[in-house]
Amino acid sequence: MMRFLVMLEQTETGFAVQAPDLAIVTCGETIEAARRAAAEAIRINIEAYREAGQQVPERQSVSTHLENAEFRDLLFAYVEVAEPQERIAA
Repeated sequence: MMRFLVMLEQTETGFAVQAPDLAIVTCGETIEAARRAAAEAIRINIEAYREAGQQVPERQSVSTHLENAEFRDLLFAYVEVAEPQERIAA
């Protein structure tokens, strides 16, 4: 399992969530739904990088994000993401 930092922000319809290290933004009606959506988006994003033969971007330290003034009012959390499985060519 891999852990990724996500940041949540309450909206009129639920919660927006972003994974800053991968430039992913998604949403959910509840915090848990937003976290699940983020985990799935991160997994798909990592698969796409690997399938394209590209390096997954390096994760920045938590303190880097905490010090960013743009993120001051956001809720920080982690999501667990299963390692994408290698695909076997048919």
